[in-house]
Amino acid sequence: MVIYLLFFLWPALYSLGLSFFKYSGYGAAKWVGLQNYKNLFHYDTMWKCLGNTVFYFIFSFIPTMAFSFLLALAVKSKSAGKMRSIYKPLIFLPQICAVVASSLCFKIIFGERVGVINQILGKTIPFLTDPAWMRWTVVVLLSWRGIGWYFIIYLSGLTTIGEDITEAASIDGASGLQNLWHIILPMMKPTFMVAFITNAIGSFKIYTEPNLLLAQNYDPSMKVAPYINLIINSMSGGQFGMASAAGWILVAVILVLTLVQLKVLGGDEE
Repeated sequence: MVIYLLFFLWPALYSLGLSFFKYSGYGAAKWVGLQNYKNLFHYDTMWKCLGNTVFYFIFSFIPTMAFSFLLALAVKSKSAGKMRSIYKPLIFLPQICAVVASSLCFKIIFGERVGVINQILGKTIPFLTDPAWMRWTVVVLLSWRGIGWYFIIYLSGLTTIGEDITEAASIDGASGLQNLWHIILPMMKPTFMVAFITNAIGSFKIYTEPNLLLAQNYDPSMKVAPYINLIINSMSGGQFGMASAAGWILVAVILVLTLVQLKVLGGDEE
């Protein structure tokens, strides 16, 4: 409890208080009330960065959740057999790869002039230089890295569903699709909830992947920068009050998104 208060609760409360001050890191802090929040809401770059983060969340969320669940179903099925012990580490491998190494590999794959994909296609698609392509390249990287993690979460959820339940349904004439729709999916709701919430929180905190992958191609307008860049840049510029306010706006967005997901996934529970 002491550790929690010292390293988690106190910094959070301190940053909340700091968001109402103008503070450059030295000297006295000046009370400005909600001015930091007002400035951010009128700051075009904040909306760009927030929009980029929402884009990364939505379009990495769909393939990550879908493919990881399908892979978990496939590995859990009887057809996987003895190969199950091989499939698990292979699928989880991207998650344990260092972010720096993964990003550098993707730079080699998606490079414009000597990239593997462009060499195969015989074209020069600007995956890492055109903002429209750059954002999709980040989505591919985030999805690739995330599938292994959520595969483990879904596989853990599937193991809690007794085979006797699905076998009994099959004996009663239920097809595999009916088993999935009427038994597996409803019983997986708590697991889906955990996966969706952790994915939302993780997506809105992304920083390393896009900054490493696109390091040499960012422009001052921050057309592809995630929201965390705004906080880091504010701190680098000595605007600690602004950075704290930006952080709490992010907390509010994640909280709203989490509540929506809880409502959607748990809306029919009594």
